[in-house]
Amino acid sequence: MWFDAFRGFVLGAIQGLTEFFPVSSSGHLILVPILFGWPDQGLAFDTVMHLGTLAALLWFFRRELVSLAVRFFKRDADGHRARLFVLKLVVATIPAVIVALSLKDLIESTFRNGQLVAFNLALWGLVLLWADRHSQVSSFKSQVSSLESVSWKQAIVVGLAQPLALIPGTSRSGITITAGLFSGLSRAAAARFSFFLSIPVTAGAGLSGLSDVFEQGSGSEGILVLAIGFLSATIWGLFAIRFLLSYVAKRRYDLFVAYRLALALLVLLLV
Repeated sequence: MWFDAFRGFVLGAIQGLTEFFPVSSSGHLILVPILFGWPDQGLAFDTVMHLGTLAALLWFFRRELVSLAVRFFKRDADGHRARLFVLKLVVATIPAVIVALSLKDLIESTFRNGQLVAFNLALWGLVLLWADRHSQVSSFKSQVSSLESVSWKQAIVVGLAQPLALIPGTSRSGITITAGLFSGLSRAAAARFSFFLSIPVTAGAGLSGLSDVFEQGSGSEGILVLAIGFLSATIWGLFAIRFLLSYVAKRRYDLFVAYRLALALLVLLLV
């Protein structure tokens, strides 16, 4: 029991940190059990941990979300901007929902593969590096830095990129930040839009996983492990959000790219 509780804490911490850092949370949750000889915790546990990161998102952005909700019902220009922003989030979420429902069985089986994780860690890490450099060229002097100034084109580009994150090793935050940078968002705006866009996706993934757990039954010890993992994911998720927003305001994504490449190499050597 104590080992399972410790494992839940570790996996929750990994989920909380890697969900928001552009390094692939699903990839880490697959790799850690392999590297330490732990049994695979399964997709249901992984997705329940998303509820912890969802709690972190809702708490961190609570003031902005409450403001958005209040403004949403106003019948003025401010209310129109709020409704338009929410609609962009909804439209950008649709591609990921369609692909997730269509490929659910494939995601749960074939995609949970160490070699595939390593390949995607390296590939999309290099693409993030390219996007970060590309966003700094002269044609992007007028980068969008305000979330509600995100255009329909930018929202759709980021939304179309998001389904790639269903393949472990890609990173949902990484691929959406990459698409945001390519579309002309500033580093900070790309990260914040990625976080806001993750709210409906993370909620859906978490509730789906929770439904699977209730159907399968987990017992009192299983519930305890999930509770520990949830709290761990929430606490570490709050730290990750705060750190990343502060970090990218002044620095490039080189640190995360280097980490992805090093991890990909380690996976190929050990798995």
